[in-house]
Amino acid sequence: MNLLIGAVKPHHTHYFLLKSSDAKGHYHVVKGITRVINGNRLDRHIHMFRGVTTLDNRHYHRFYGKTGPAIPLEGGGHYHVIDERTFYNYDEPLEAQFGGVIYGEHDRPKHEHRFSGKTIDIIGYDPFFKSFL
Repeated sequence: MNLLIGAVKPHHTHYFLLKSSDAKGHYHVVKGITRVINGNRLDRHIHMFRGVTTLDNRHYHRFYGKTGPAIPLEGGGHYHVIDERTFYNYDEPLEAQFGGVIYGEHDRPKHEHRFSGKTIDIIGYDPFFKSFL
């Protein structure tokens, strides 16, 4: 079977586990799995991601973004760099009867967190195509 280098683009996703920056005396853990995309180690593809941070200091933050392009590893495979920020949330959260976030009508002090790092593993791929990732 003759295949052009870089022509095969298997579907896959990546896991990430990051720590946010400190803000207002606390931080959050940002973890998740990127959205599935077809790509290989040479085509500079990106992944989208979204999620919710851990609950710390009585609140959490939503986040979404996109990774940087695929960066090939010497031994095969690739990773992506993530450099994003969370959505804002109040410094002192409002009490919610059933959980979630309540946004008030008045301007209240709020904050955000930055997070950056690398994806960890390639997951969800067909083992036949591992050498192309």
